Formats: sequence, C-alpha cells, structure tokens
Amino acid sequence: MEELQFKIDGPALKEGIPLHIAISALSSFQSIVDKTYLVTAEKTRITASEREKFYLRATEFRQGSFLTYFDIALQGVQLGLPLVSNIGPLNIWHLTKDTFSMLKTVCGAVQSGNEPTYEFNNEGDVQFHVGDQYHNYHGPVFQIAQLALPNYQDLAHLLGKNKLTEISAGQKFGSQHDIHLTELDREAFDIPTKVQKETTELKCEVFDFNKYKNVGKLSVSEAGQEIFPGEYNFSIFGNQDNIEYIYTLLKPQVKLFCLVEELTSPFGGVAVHKLHITGVG
Repeated sequence: MEELQFKIDGPALKEGIPLHIAISALSSFQSIVDKTYLVTAEKTRITASEREKFYLRATEFRQGSFLTYFDIALQGVQLGLPLVSNIGPLNIWHLTKDTFSMLKTVCGAVQSGNEPTYEFNNEGDVQFHVGDQYHNYHGPVFQIAQLALPNYQDLAHLLGKNKLTEISAGQKFGSQHDIHLTELDREAFDIPTKVQKETTELKCEVFDFNKYKNVGKLSVSEAGQEIFPGEYNFSIFGNQDNIEYIYTLLKPQVKLFCLVEELTSPFGGVAVHKLHITGVG
C-alpha cells in the first residue's frame, strides 16, 4: 500500500504548531478511520487488544504546515467481510474515502432541503438518489458513515477564519486529495435541527450528569413512548436548580418532561438530536 499523508494548514500554524489543534485534528482523523475498522472487523468498540491489532502509524512529520506521512497497521486480524478479507489496509482506506464522499453528498443534500432516499440490494450495497442524481456505494460505507459523522463534524469545526484553512488526507493526484476540506467546509457535515413545540413526558434512567455544565445522558428502555428506546444527550432548559437532577442519578427510573430537538437524518427519517429537560415528574 502506498504511503498516505495527513495535513493541516492555516494561520494558526504560522508561528509554530499549537499542540491542542494538532492533537484534536489527529484524534478526530484516527476516530474516522477507527469506524471503518469497526465495521469491517465487525467490532463494536476499540479495546486495548484491538488497538494492538489496528492503528495508524506515522512514518514522518514535516513542518511549515503540519504534515505527517502514515500507513495503516493491521496485524493478526481476521476481517469479517469478504469484501475486505483479502485486501486489508488498502480497502480500509478505500472505504474511508468513499465514506467521506458519501457524507459530503448526503449532508449537503439535507442542508439544502433535499432528503436522500435509499435502496439496498441483496448483496447489501446501497444506492441513494438526491434529485435526479444517483450514487452507488458498498454496504459497509453506509454503516461507517452513520458511525463516523460526529467525528467528521469535529474535524470540520477546526476550520475557520484565523484558524485552519485546509485539512487533507490520503493520496494526492495533482491538486486533488482523497479527503480534502477547506474553511468553506466548516459546516459541511452539520445537520439543521428543530425543537418540538409540545412538551414530551418520558420515563427513563439518568446515568450521567455534569453539574457544572447542566448536561448529561439518559437511557430510555421502556417501549411505547414518544421516543424510541436508546441513549440520549440532554441539557437542563433555562436556569433550573440542578440539585433535583443530581438526585435522579440515584433512581432506577424517573419521569422527566422535555422538549425534543429533532433533525432530518442524512440516512433517512427523523432522529432525536438532543433533549431539553423542562422538569422532573
């Protein structure tokens, strides 16, 4: 496999490389490629043992802009999909750059009010169309895109005036990169949201709460409610006292009232983005 490169550039690097920016960019990029590995290896998370098998390995760093050459280290792994079983690192990268292409397309479509529609064939491959344009991808790309979207959002948000003006990764063909973002792409992966007008009553368990930021996570396990079972982020609406919410951590189930913030998912349908808690039952 040919050596790949990861590069960031912009005014923030003019007088040296701020470590927090470089670390954030590298961490988001590693997380993006991790999602490809998780899908191809049929894993749910990167454990310590998985990290020993799979990681990005930097082979050279260069100054000016921040540029590193890297390859994909894959050791002793039995990948679960026939598509990648004989290709390994090369196909992991191909799936990663295809995921980037797909996400740029579907997120841009949702931002412009054109919700993509999807069709899956018997081999698991996916075809989606936006307006009169059709796009075809291998099935794993759809799964990877769902997992990697938050990481692409984090990476793109590093771009902006007086910050970074370019982030690129992969091989370069002329002026084209496998993955390329400029400051115009800062919001390329952001999805518009809207808050429901009516309050929703919810039976759930609060399992995480930050008393300094008044945010947390809750789990919905009981079916038949306005919100499907799953884990959701929440914030306290307004200037409420957070003591009552701290006590909810001690209870196996509580009743909360909330305003649901929804988004039109780029993968079809409407999804819950966040809950704004208005009170405890």
